[in-house]
Formats: sequence, structure tokens, C-alpha cells
Amino acid sequence: MKKYLFLLLISLIWGSQFYFAEKVLDEVAPLTLAAIRSIVGAIALSIIAVFIKNPTHKKSNIAKSSKLYLLYASIALLEAVIPFFLVAWGQLRVSSSIASILIGTTPIWTILIVRVVSQKKLSFYQMTGVILGFIGIVFVFLPSLGANVFSNGIAGFVALLIAAISYASALVLMQYLPAESTVVSMRNILCIASIILIPITLIMENLTFTTLSTGHIIDLLILGVFQTGIVYWFYNILIHLEGAVFASFSNYFIPLIGVLLGSLILQESLSLYMIVGLFIIVFSIIISGKAKT
Repeated sequence: MKKYLFLLLISLIWGSQFYFAEKVLDEVAPLTLAAIRSIVGAIALSIIAVFIKNPTHKKSNIAKSSKLYLLYASIALLEAVIPFFLVAWGQLRVSSSIASILIGTTPIWTILIVRVVSQKKLSFYQMTGVILGFIGIVFVFLPSLGANVFSNGIAGFVALLIAAISYASALVLMQYLPAESTVVSMRNILCIASIILIPITLIMENLTFTTLSTGHIIDLLILGVFQTGIVYWFYNILIHLEGAVFASFSNYFIPLIGVLLGSLILQESLSLYMIVGLFIIVFSIIISGKAKT
């Protein structure tokens, strides 16, 4: 039961980020927002790390420190930098519903990558859970799918699929982070992401913060502290507890939570397809939880 609550908590935090991001995107450009989130998240985890005692590190599969930092840099690129460009570019060319479904393929790519990397035979429960979860995502957004799905070409589709594969690759790599220092690991990853994003942001966007209100600053802090720093820490813990495949199921819940929040806060309609999709996704997670990666 604990792992399901943990997964739900992560999904709730990440699912609500769209609400807060939408409130500040009129004042803060996308790249700037990504850089701010990485910086604030890294600072938040640095403060948390001061109060958490790290036990003596056990012998890790990563023998040398240089290899560990290479792992940090790889995860930063695959999780925070590359997908950001691809998702932003892809969403300009496809509808948000299609984008959510394509990003929802992350668990499928995760299970394939885990199979290749570990060369372990995945269980029937895991395979069934991933497939059912994707069917649930399609149900949630089925009313939004029009006849002109491919009207803008396949470039946006390809970009979003590559982004999903990038997310899945980062997820699998997180399994190789030291389990004894999850806070420090995610802090280092966000620091590296910040170092990469800051110069790119300075080159590509004009930084102007004079129009930010107190409300905008609070929203940015929430996005950085909770929806970047703390949630990545929790995500890393869940990966070490239950494996990459189970943790990847948050990608099924995130768009669903966005839809539910839109229904509750913005009074948007909630269709029967969405309700059916919710039950399918919950059932898929229960099935997948019967086996550990």
C-alpha cells in the first residue's frame, strides 16, 4: 500500500505543475522557467541534504567518482535538458491530447530499455500493467482526438516520442545512482542541469523579471522547491524501492491529474471516457505492483 501512496503523491505533485506553470508562462519564457526550476530545486535539495545524515556509502556499481558524475550528467541531459526542447517544439505541432498520449508511452519504452539493459525476462504482470495503463491514457483523451491527427505532419510526433524515450532512459539510469544518498544525487543532477540551462537561456532568451508580482514569485518557488527538487528526490527513492518500470507509471497519472484538476478548479467537463480511463490506469498499476523490476 505504501508504494501506491508514494506513486500517487509523486503524480499529484507533478500533475499540478501544469497549473502553476500556466500562471507564470505569460511573464517568464519557457527556457527561463526551466532554468529557474532547476536552480531553485538544487538549492532546496542542498538545504535538505544538510539535515539528512548520509550513512557510509556501500560499495557501488559505479567504481570511480568520475563515472558517477558522468552518470549525473547523462541523467541531467536525458531528464531535464533534451526533453524540454523536444516537448516544447513538439507541442507547437500537435494537440495537447496527442502530446500527453505520446509522453504516456514512457512506461512502454522503460520496460523495453530495462529488458535490453538488464536482460531479465519481465513478468506477465509488468507487461500487462504497462499495456493497460497506455490504453487508459488513450481513453482519457479519446474525446479530444480529432480526425486531423496527422494534419501537421509527423515531425511533432517524432519529437515527442524521442522525448518519451529520453525520459525512459533517464529513469532506467537512475536505478544505478547510489541508493544511500538519494537527496545528494538529485541535487547534483539538478546542479548540472542548471549549469547547462543557464548559458542556453542567456543566449536564447531575454531575462526580464521586472513585471513579476509576489504571486508569480511564490508560484516559481512552488515549481522549484516542490515540483522539481522534492518530487525528484521522491522519484529517486521510489525507483530504488520498486524499480524503474513501476515508477514510470507516474507518467500515466500526471496527465490524468491535470485533467481532473482542470475539472475541479476550472470547471471543465469530465467525460465518461476519462472516468473509464482512470479505472483502467488504477487497475494497471495494481497489476504491475504485483511484481518488482
